Amino acid sequence: MEIKQLIYFREVAEREHISEAALELEIAQSAVSRQISNLEKELNTTLFLREGRNVKLTDSGELLLSQTNQILSLIDETKQLFHNHDEMDKRAIKVAYTESYVSQALPAIIKSYERDFSIEIRPVLMSPTEIEEALQAHQIDVALSELTPKLVNNGNTVKHPLFEETYNLYVHNHNDLSMNPKPPLSQLRDQYIYHYNTLPNQIAQLIRKHTSQKVYPISNPALLRQTLLSEKGVLILPDYLSDQVKNDKLVKIPLTHTELKRTINIIYQKNNQNKNLNSFIQHARTLLQRQATYH
Repeated sequence: MEIKQLIYFREVAEREHISEAALELEIAQSAVSRQISNLEKELNTTLFLREGRNVKLTDSGELLLSQTNQILSLIDETKQLFHNHDEMDKRAIKVAYTESYVSQALPAIIKSYERDFSIEIRPVLMSPTEIEEALQAHQIDVALSELTPKLVNNGNTVKHPLFEETYNLYVHNHNDLSMNPKPPLSQLRDQYIYHYNTLPNQIAQLIRKHTSQKVYPISNPALLRQTLLSEKGVLILPDYLSDQVKNDKLVKIPLTHTELKRTINIIYQKNNQNKNLNSFIQHARTLLQRQATYH
């Protein structure tokens, strides 16, 4: 049994006339008659009785018509469901971001944008390298990230700087470094250096360049504070996470005088076809620049 057989059958049943059904279906009358005959053979029953030039449904035909209406209605609903999903997918904006202040600001940005524009935002956390590939493959519409060398040199992407992310050094107040408000990174050579959770490769490389030291991650804020308070090392932390390690015995030293900083950009392909992208870019730029300045 094929869907087209059911469509032909329903058209004949509604018009009670094979030639009129064929005319409506824009196919030959013989093709309609053949499909009805095949359907009757498959179901081993008679679906129509001839009454002059017209045809009337038999009891079996009435039963099949009821089932056919349900089947074709379900097919139409399924098609509409996937059509709506496709339309929503085309309207949705896929946003990639790297771990930065963006991760804290993004919930409010998404909430306000979806409220004001009724367009779905789909965020995904990616590394800068993954963002390079995803932009190139059109798997994402826009990214909030630092620039990699490939992105810098990619003439097909548009980049707008949003804010500069800076870092702080945290040391115990017994540590000699606590007395220097602007220590060079080279003074960390003899220190055991920690960072919280994840550290961008760009920043980790700069630390190794100046200190020849590896930076060790700790993902739990309480454990991090305990480690620092036990004078087992020092911490390098982005400024937006400064609340994680506040303690009277820990000294915060801004590292804005060093190379430890990165610029977060909003990045997208010039040929992106998502017609809603511009409104999101403007919305995100406005809120991120405002919040980063306030922060």
